[in-house]
Amino acid sequence: MSTSRHRAALILAIVYFAALAAIAFWPSPVDRPIDAMLVDLFKWLHRHGVPRRLPLYRMVEFGSNILLFVPFGVVLALRLALRYWWLAVVMAAATSTAIELTQSSVLPSRVADWHDMVANTSGALLGAVCVLAVRSRLLRRARRKSAHNSVPTVE
Repeated sequence: MSTSRHRAALILAIVYFAALAAIAFWPSPVDRPIDAMLVDLFKWLHRHGVPRRLPLYRMVEFGSNILLFVPFGVVLALRLALRYWWLAVVMAAATSTAIELTQSSVLPSRVADWHDMVANTSGALLGAVCVLAVRSRLLRRARRKSAHNSVPTVE
């Protein structure tokens, strides 16, 4: 990777981890400003056939936590050697556990929840698997190209 690309990737990683820390340790729930909007959306969905028994808020929160940790898995999997990609998932689980423990002990208006740890770890796993898939595809393509270039041609 070129120096400018490496620098840009490093800056993006720093911005991501700073944003993650801000979201994780914000004194109040970060979705509080949009609570009324979410309630209105859920009411609209219920009026249009979505069953009331579906835990829509929980589903949105769980999905948001998954998406929040996908970059975590991507960044760490990119930094680790290919055979150690799984460490990105372990590190995400440990980080998520630390976040939830901190929220429960230091931030009284935040609610620590094991569902968040599952969602966060799942997001990191998804990010790491995406890195594996892309690396695998690039390796296969390079091998095919190398094999194609090394085949002697008959003239």
